[in-house]
Amino acid sequence: MKNLLYIILLMLAICLTSCRSIKHVPVDTVKTEYKTRDSIRFDSIYEHDSIFLLVKGDTVYKEKYRYKYQYLTINKTDTVMLTDSVYISYPVEKQLTRWQQMKIELGGWAVGVIVILSIVLMLKLFRN
Repeated sequence: MKNLLYIILLMLAICLTSCRSIKHVPVDTVKTEYKTRDSIRFDSIYEHDSIFLLVKGDTVYKEKYRYKYQYLTINKTDTVMLTDSVYISYPVEKQLTRWQQMKIELGGWAVGVIVILSIVLMLKLFRN
C-alpha cells in the first residue's frame, strides 16, 4: 500500500511539472548619448588711441596712449546629442508540421487519460 502511494505521488509530481515558455528579454534599441565640452579662451583687444591735447591758458597738456588693452575670457559650452538606433532581429520560430501537431495533441490526451485512470485506481483502492 505504501509503495502504491509513493508511485502515485511520483506520477502526480511528474504530471504537475512542465517546461517554461520562451521569455524574450527586452533590449534597448535606441541609445541617446550626451557629450558636453567646456572651453575657456582668452580674448584680448588691442585698440590704438589718438593723442589728446588740452590747452588751458598758457599750459598745454598732452596725453598720449599708444594702446588700450582689454583682456576678456570667453567661456563656451558645447553639448552634442547623439542618437543611435540598433535594430535587433528576433528569431522566428519554425511552424510545426501536421505530424508534430498531432503528436502534441495525442500526448495531451494521453496525459489526461493517465490522470483519470490514476484517480479511478486510487478511489477503488481506498474504498476496499
